[in-house]
Amino acid sequence: MHFETICIIGPGLIGGSIGLALKKRNLARTIIGVSQRASSLEKALKMNAIDIGVSCIDKAVKDADIVILATSVNQIIKTAKEVIQLMKSNAILTDVGSTKNCIVEQITQNIRSDVAFVGAHPIAGSEKKGVEFASPDLFEGCTCVVTPSQLNHTSALDTISCLWKLLGAKVIYLTPEQHDKILADVSHLPHLVASCLINAVKKEYLSYGASGLRDTTRVASGDPELWVDIFDQNRENIIQSIDQLMVELTGFKNDLLHKDNTTLLNRLRMAKVSRDSVFHNNSIHQKNQIKE
Repeated sequence: MHFETICIIGPGLIGGSIGLALKKRNLARTIIGVSQRASSLEKALKMNAIDIGVSCIDKAVKDADIVILATSVNQIIKTAKEVIQLMKSNAILTDVGSTKNCIVEQITQNIRSDVAFVGAHPIAGSEKKGVEFASPDLFEGCTCVVTPSQLNHTSALDTISCLWKLLGAKVIYLTPEQHDKILADVSHLPHLVASCLINAVKKEYLSYGASGLRDTTRVASGDPELWVDIFDQNRENIIQSIDQLMVELTGFKNDLLHKDNTTLLNRLRMAKVSRDSVFHNNSIHQKNQIKE
C-alpha cells in the first residue's frame, strides 16, 4: 500500500517517528507537518521526517488523504473539531492519543458523514520529548490499539490498521473503554508509581541510587504537562488502579509487620513469575531476532 498525502499535526516524538517510518519504508508521496513551533518544523524538515512544514492547518489538511493528530491529549479534541471542517471528502482522520474514551466520543459526535475517523494508540514512546528523539523504528514490534466504532467506514478502518502494520506494529482492536481500563493498569499507573517513588525518597539519598532506582523510575522523567492531561482524561480508571496497588502495598506492609516471611516470599515469587513470563520471553525473542 502507498499513501499519497499524509498530514501529521504535531511532529514531535510520535508524530516525527511516524514521518520517519513512512519515509524509510517509502509509504507516502508527501508528508506535511503542522506545528505552531517553528523550531519543531525546522528540526523535522532537517531530519527528513516531513516534506513540508507549515503553521497553518487550513493549507495542510485540505488535500490530505490521512490526517494524523499527534498532539498532546488535551489538544486532540479541539484540533479535531477544527480539522474536520477543512478535510476533503473521503479523507481519514486518526489520532495517537494515550487515552481513547473521551477522545473517540467527542470526535465521533463532530465527524462529518463524508469523513472517516479511526481512533488509534501506538503503545510506544520515550520519557524524552521532541522530534529530535524520533526514530523510524520506534513502532517495530510495538502494539497499536485501534478502536473501531459503529461509525467507522470499513475501508478506513482497514487503511489505518494496514498503515500501522506497515510501520511495524502489531494491531489489536479494543473498545475505547477497554483501552482506557487496560492502559490505566499497564501504562498510567506505572508512571504515577515512578513519580511517587522518586518523591518518597529523600532528595539527599537520590545520589546513592543505582540502576535499580534509575530503571524503576525512568518514566518519571516524562513531560509533566502531558501526563497530567492523561491522568485527567482517565481519572476514574487510574483511581481504581491505585486502589488495587494500595491493597498490594498493604499486604506487603502487613507481612513485614507480622514478620511473615513465608507470605512475603510467595508475593515476591509470584511477581517474578508474572513478569518473567511476559518480559523475559520477549527479551529472548528480541535477542534472537538481532542474531538472525
